[in-house]
This record gives sequence, C-alpha cells and structure tokens, in this order.
Amino acid sequence: MAGIVSFTGTSDRGIAGPLKGADFVHFYTLGHLASSHRVAPMYDAASLHRAQVELMPESAREIYPPVYPPQAAVLFAPMSGLPYQRALLIWSLITIAGYVLIVWSVWRVVADQLADRTFLVAAAAAFPPFWSLIIHGQVTVILLVAFWAGWLALERHRHWLAGFAFGLLAIKPQFGIPLAIVVLTCGEWAMLAGAMTSVMAQAAVVWVMLGSEVFTAFAERIPTTIAYADFLEPKPFMSHSLRALTRLTPSWIGFPLWAALAAIVLGYTVRAWKSQAPIRVRLGVVVLAATLVNPHVIIYDLTVLALPLIWFGSYMQEPPRRENAGPYWTAVYWLFVSTFMPTAAVIGLQASVFVMVGLLVLVSRAIQADAITHAPATIDNRIAA
Repeated sequence: MAGIVSFTGTSDRGIAGPLKGADFVHFYTLGHLASSHRVAPMYDAASLHRAQVELMPESAREIYPPVYPPQAAVLFAPMSGLPYQRALLIWSLITIAGYVLIVWSVWRVVADQLADRTFLVAAAAAFPPFWSLIIHGQVTVILLVAFWAGWLALERHRHWLAGFAFGLLAIKPQFGIPLAIVVLTCGEWAMLAGAMTSVMAQAAVVWVMLGSEVFTAFAERIPTTIAYADFLEPKPFMSHSLRALTRLTPSWIGFPLWAALAAIVLGYTVRAWKSQAPIRVRLGVVVLAATLVNPHVIIYDLTVLALPLIWFGSYMQEPPRRENAGPYWTAVYWLFVSTFMPTAAVIGLQASVFVMVGLLVLVSRAIQADAITHAPATIDNRIAA
C-alpha cells in the first residue's frame, strides 16, 4: 500500500500527493550541482532550492536544508544525466539489493540459532524503517554497508579494514559517536587509523571533483545546522532517538539531560565492547547505541537495526541465554509496532525510544550474566579446589 501511494501516477508525485522519493530530490539536485561543478548553491539554502525547482518544478513546496557533507553530492553525480524517476528507480533497486544481500549474509552466519528462514524473510521485508527508507529515497543503506563491512573485517581480526569501512559513516557522521567513544576508550588505534584513511580518501575524491572551496562552504554551514537542529525534525512521529525525548523538556535542561542519558548509553556500550561476547553482539550494541545517542534519527535510519536484531536474536537463542529469548522477541515485536504506529500523536514521541532502551538493557544484562558465568576462579577458589 505504501508503494502504491508513493510511486504510482504519471507525474513526479504519487497519487496521494507526496513527491515520489521524497528526500531523493535533494540528493538528485546535489548530484546535478556536483556534475556541473556548481559549488556555491550547495550550502546556500535559497540557491539550493532554486536549483532544485529548476530541475523538478513539482518540488517547489519541498524545502531541504543543506546539511549533508559534500560526499553526498559526489555520490549522486553519476545520476545527473538521468531523468528523475529513472534515477530514483535505480537508487531504490540499489538500496533493496544491498539490504537483501546484507540481511541474508548476516543471517547465514547464525542460521543454526535462527533456523526459520520464512520468518526472517517476512520480518526483514516488513520492517517499517526499511520500506520507509525506500519511500523516502534516503541514503541509510550506506550506513548499513559501513556497519556490515566493518563486522566482516572484525570477524577476521582486520581492525584497520574495519575502521576503513566505518569511515563510510562520514556521510551521516552523527552515527559515529559510539564508535568514536569505543575507539578512544578501548585503544582501538588500528580502527582509528583505518577510519581516518577512509575519510581522507573520500575528501580526496571530493577535492579532485569539486575543489577545496566546497569544504569551506560546508564548514561555514555547520554552526547554522547545529543552531537550528530541532527544526530538522518537524514531524515528531518520525523521530526515534533520546533527543526526541529530551526535546520535549524546557530548552535549559534539554541538552544536559540528553548528554546525561547519552553518557549512560555509551557506558553500556563500552562495557559491552570490553566483554568477551561475540564480536557481532558487541558491534550490535554499538549500532543500537548509535541510534539512541544520535541527535537526529528519522525512521528510515533505523534500518541499520536489522543487523543487531539478527545478531541479538541468535545470541538469545543459545542455550545459556534461552530464558531471555521470550522477553527479547517480545521487545522486537513492540519495536515493529512502535516504528509503525505514530504514537507521537498521543504522547509527543515515538514509543520506539523506550523499546530500544529496553533492548539495550536486556542485551547488556545477558552479556554481563554470561561474563559472570564464565569468569575465572579467584585465588581463594583455586586454593580451595
């Protein structure tokens, strides 16, 4: 139904009125500006909107603030020669194919614990953030690729390559907050070197194509973006992070409260990373924390949770933690419900925030209980033995 409402119709708008691809028109515009080497309009709101309307006259009532780093413009430059709807179709197919490949490859590793393939396929396809991602034509699949490729590298003890993959998060850098804390707190210097190399490589490509002035323009725009961050989320039912909760409080306490809650979540994250849990579980906690502490999370960005939901599910299905499987899957069920239903219309924010916090606590306690169970004997115990 969402696909029919959003994509049917002969014009650039669906039969219900919304622009086809919603956010994709912004990336399409950036790609055109990059291909024609027009840097100035990229980070000037009025000029950017004029360029957008020149390309897509039907998008005149949609306004997109210039907040994305220049990598986004370079990424979509190859699509500038295509008509809008054809470019949107190609990007949608790329997103769907990437999501299917990633979910399938992640599941294959844990198929012994999650043997119901039909359940996995149905749940992955029905995940509300995923089809919201397709409807909006957003770039969250790049974040999904970053976490997935980083996981594959970490499983092979290639920490530099993992960091290089995580460097792809630079397209939405706020998702890298927990990773930055983990790297600095746990001394993951190889990952840091890989991430820095990745970001420098991206910057080099941007510099070759657009020159150095684009970095200056982007840097000058950052203070404005931060100052008006709350205006980037005009629809409460689409916001899914701790900031969506603290934004409801008076401004003088909102940011300190968010910082305190984020510190607690990051504490759980560092503790999990230092544990002996499987790397997929530890990285899953990082991904979950990345959505919680992120100050700007829209529903389609929750697509990255497809990874930890599978990893945590297999972890809970193992015999030592089987007693936690029921509560875990109940929480997953309510996550689906709370990302689908606009609870913000009733209580001011999406209930998904509370569900995600519950998942973090549940998985963290399972990791801690497992660590206690497998802790080495103390000196006294060894003497007694």
